Amino acid sequence: WYQRRVRALLVGFNMADDFKIAQPHQYQRLFLKDDIRPDGRAVTGCREVKIHVNTVSSSLGSAMVCYGSTRVIAGIKGKFAEPTINNPNSGFLVPNIILPMTCNTKYKPGFPSDNGVAMSNKLETLLTDVTDLMELCLVPGKVAWALYLDVVCINDDGNVLDAAVLALSAALNNTWLPATQIIEETGRVVLDPEGERKRLELNFIPISVTLSVFDDKTLPDPTEDEENIQDGSVTCCLDDQNNIRALWTSANISDDVISAALVYVKKRASVLLSVLKKVSKTS
Repeated sequence: WYQRRVRALLVGFNMADDFKIAQPHQYQRLFLKDDIRPDGRAVTGCREVKIHVNTVSSSLGSAMVCYGSTRVIAGIKGKFAEPTINNPNSGFLVPNIILPMTCNTKYKPGFPSDNGVAMSNKLETLLTDVTDLMELCLVPGKVAWALYLDVVCINDDGNVLDAAVLALSAALNNTWLPATQIIEETGRVVLDPEGERKRLELNFIPISVTLSVFDDKTLPDPTEDEENIQDGSVTCCLDDQNNIRALWTSANISDDVISAALVYVKKRASVLLSVLKKVSKTS
């Protein structure tokens, strides 16, 4: 009762924002004692997730994903490239996430932010074998598809990585490769506008679930404010067969917290996967 009364007084005197800025940890604890979060969610609650596919007409596949106020757009573009000497029969996947200063004032113009580079590296690790790279080869040793998996953050209000993974999964699941043909006289590979497109076959559909750790509580789908004061985080990526594809945790997170988080992750991933598949069926 006391905590609710204090919170009501703060709001009534328009002091909540000042208190939040001056004492962000205490502000968070004030809500968590009543098992709610500052945005009104339950401790284990997540923000509303929206997925829209085929949002970029110039891409081979695209999707926009919203996690509450966090919004990202993923687009798949293809170019012809020469395979490497070590893998002459394979194409390429090149994931990249762009965090412009327009999505959040904490990002500066110029070189990619450390956060953006770290997320891009995680996407590369996760998506290395999401499709058979040999299926992207057009002429062994000479020409293959290089698919650029670009994610642009429109608004960063926390948990961008989860939104980026879901957007890429939706985009990849709706990607069609153009038909190609080889010109016999020159041996060049060109697009065949009259040929039949080929759907990109996926080995699995990745889903990422992140939980922020604050005091003794794990908070799924953290906002930017919660990320700024968290003690650490746990991010687990599962596929559509419930296999763990990647697990990233802060060094200070205990095994007990990780184990408890994984139980939640599997339940949440199932929900997100069903939403993604439903959208893909209607696209």
